Amino acid sequence: MIPIFKCQQCGKCCDHIRGRISKEEKEFLRKFAYGKMPLVQLLPVERVSFPLWDWEAKRFMKWQKEVNIDAKIKPSRAILDLNSNKAIIVTYSMDVSSCPFLQDKKCLIYDKKRAYVCRLFPFNKGPFLKTNEAFNKDDMFGTCPALKDILPKLPYDKKDIVKFLDKAFPDGSFLNVVQHDLITEWENKTIIALMKAKKIRPAMNYPYEFLKKRIDNAEKIDFTDFLVESGFISREEMDRLINHFDNNIEAKGKIKEFINQ
Repeated sequence: MIPIFKCQQCGKCCDHIRGRISKEEKEFLRKFAYGKMPLVQLLPVERVSFPLWDWEAKRFMKWQKEVNIDAKIKPSRAILDLNSNKAIIVTYSMDVSSCPFLQDKKCLIYDKKRAYVCRLFPFNKGPFLKTNEAFNKDDMFGTCPALKDILPKLPYDKKDIVKFLDKAFPDGSFLNVVQHDLITEWENKTIIALMKAKKIRPAMNYPYEFLKKRIDNAEKIDFTDFLVESGFISREEMDRLINHFDNNIEAKGKIKEFINQ
């Protein structure tokens, strides 16, 4: 029998949101994310916290006013576009150690459409995330006491793992992590397509402090708004795409297709 994940509402997933990345990810960020790639990391590795896609950040900025808190939402990754001299903000994060929306072990916005990073826990990443490393099922999970009966029964074959996870996480966290990884893939492909179409000319291989200062002082625009402004996609298409993201449409198709292969 497949054990079913059930959140224990302990609050541990939200009370320490800074620095929850692997040693390998930290090394990758230090080596490439501070000026070697189109996407520039705006916070030191030690201050990296949960990411918010730009459309998610807009919602959080609204909700923080409704519950009267300052979530310290700041740009966390950006492209300095030399064509427009704009800083294109791809992700934001809350520059805090503990999520300010967590009070007395309860989420103040639990009834809202929270960010993927809130809804995908206890996952770190899904089985379809494309990396240069071999698939390792142990890399998928964070630390959560509710996993103690699930992890020992996790199969070894990737197809069996996907079937298992699809049934073991009816809370939607598996769907959410798969969709989050698919959005990451979409973001990377879209940036490459923008570069090929010469709609952006990212500043790369400059000293980091120079890039950071230029980004801080530049006019800023969110990534999805830039896609519309540049004519890469219409507003209607962008809204439809975000709606697909919100409802895990691609994730449902990906999981079903993989299981039925």
